Amino acid sequence: MDYQGNNLSDFLQLNGRVVLQRVNNNYNLSSFTEKEIEHITNGYSTLLGKGAFSEVYRGVLDDQRLVAVKKYKDGTRKEDLAKEVIVHSQINHKNVVRLLGCCTEENTLAIVMELICNGNLGDLLHRSTANGHVSFPLDRRLNIAIELAEVLSYMHSMYSPILHGDIKPDNILLDENFAPKISDFGIARLLSSNGTQQTKNIIGSIGYLDPLYSQTGILTPKSDIYSFGVVLVEMITRKKAADGNTYLTQNFVEALKRGKKVRQMFDKEIVDGKKSIKVLDDIAKLASQCLRFEDKLRPEMVEVADRLRKCRKDLQLRRREAMVESSGNDER
Repeated sequence: MDYQGNNLSDFLQLNGRVVLQRVNNNYNLSSFTEKEIEHITNGYSTLLGKGAFSEVYRGVLDDQRLVAVKKYKDGTRKEDLAKEVIVHSQINHKNVVRLLGCCTEENTLAIVMELICNGNLGDLLHRSTANGHVSFPLDRRLNIAIELAEVLSYMHSMYSPILHGDIKPDNILLDENFAPKISDFGIARLLSSNGTQQTKNIIGSIGYLDPLYSQTGILTPKSDIYSFGVVLVEMITRKKAADGNTYLTQNFVEALKRGKKVRQMFDKEIVDGKKSIKVLDDIAKLASQCLRFEDKLRPEMVEVADRLRKCRKDLQLRRREAMVESSGNDER
């Protein structure tokens, strides 16, 4: 369903202020004024990031809590803010950035969220330092992938299923313990009872967009699964989904067709002989199934989470076996 009728009209009063108490949500959301947003952000002094439709600023509430303020650019409709808040407010999960409130004054359409301190997955994967890439071991990558799969499975299985619609590393924030937090629900949708939604307005990120959705305009949870498959490939190759006219998924699928040739694409940091290569093969196989063009052939997200947990157990087992073998060799 798109947000017509009572939900939206209840959300917006004639003067544009939000009746947040009337949104069905799991948090006690606050309504902020334009002056309060300026005060919280210290006059928009610290820019954290920007996108096509918004900019994100660092802020501090009066109780000293750190927040991120997403301010929509001029030209954004109040209805777009309402849709994002309505969807985001439905989700109460440890792996989703917590929504705290919003401002709907004419010149200051903004959303206030908890601040996640450790950047995003895109930075961790692709940011270079003087010494090269930041260390990112396989077990940490698996932990992040598992938690992401679990929260997407949760969203897809809610009473009114939620489709994120823009799963990509830049929208996966990391806290101090490197736990992932999904952010940016600007494209997200509450799905109709049959689990689909058709639209003529195809929105998404190059390299992550489900090609079947692009062709038909029909959104389903399997669209998130395709995007998650792209993220999985990025995590095991440390290559960008789109780099100029080069698309990672195309190269990855072609390498898979040549059997073990795909191993040449794996990030060398996480290739650790027999201890990891079989696990990486299994992750690559799972990713390829998420990337199938026919959505009915893609696994459900609950299955994806189960198989990733199995990959983590296999990795731990292989490492223990290697330690025992190494210990036996030392004794001899």
